[in-house]
Amino acid sequence: MGALPNLIVIGAMKCGTTALHRYLGMHPEVFMSSPKELNFFFGPEGASGGGWHRGNWHRGVRWYASRFDPGAPVRGESSPGYTSPDHPEAAGRMARLLPGARLVYLVRDPVERAVSQYLHHRAEGTERRGMREALLDPEGHYLRRSRYLVRLSPYLERFPRQNILILSQEELLERRREALGRVFRFAGVDDAFWTPEYEVPPCRRAAVRCDPGLRAEFLAALGEDLPRRFAARPRG
Repeated sequence: MGALPNLIVIGAMKCGTTALHRYLGMHPEVFMSSPKELNFFFGPEGASGGGWHRGNWHRGVRWYASRFDPGAPVRGESSPGYTSPDHPEAAGRMARLLPGARLVYLVRDPVERAVSQYLHHRAEGTERRGMREALLDPEGHYLRRSRYLVRLSPYLERFPRQNILILSQEELLERRREALGRVFRFAGVDDAFWTPEYEVPPCRRAAVRCDPGLRAEFLAALGEDLPRRFAARPRG
């Protein structure tokens, strides 16, 4: 039968969601979905044949619930597409179905995030432009996905602030025990849990280099970032 989730990692892309998903899944009180990205809250009402990345809303709530272990106190999934500019419908759908869910939003240095995404698309052959042209495209995904407040605002409008945890990738990489403790407390599970597997770096982090001039231009074009008041740690 399954059960609906109560913990969702909603982004951001190239900010450590895969690592956090894996770490959460190691906790004995937490069940994390396989695959990681269920992409349930976006996509058309009917099947479009566009593939998994197009969204799974058409599969229905029973399908979604079937992806989780009903015996786990905390059940979660991680779909960065929920904060993609391509899927404005996701926040509303999630709020209607899971009004009490706890949401985790990962961020990182916005320039590093954009460069990492650019290199990812170059490697898979979907980006042919030079880095400057691509990153400074005002309508491109590199800028749009790095506007963290814009991407998060639909959720801030629909969920209680205490139900949203903002965590940086830098914290997860450099202060992992402290960062995971915060996530576990937020999720309502034993925050003292630790396994030696958490000591292993999630993956080899490739060097992300960006010309200082391009970095300055990108930040100027970005125009905003998460205000400090939104970065305050929720209690609990």
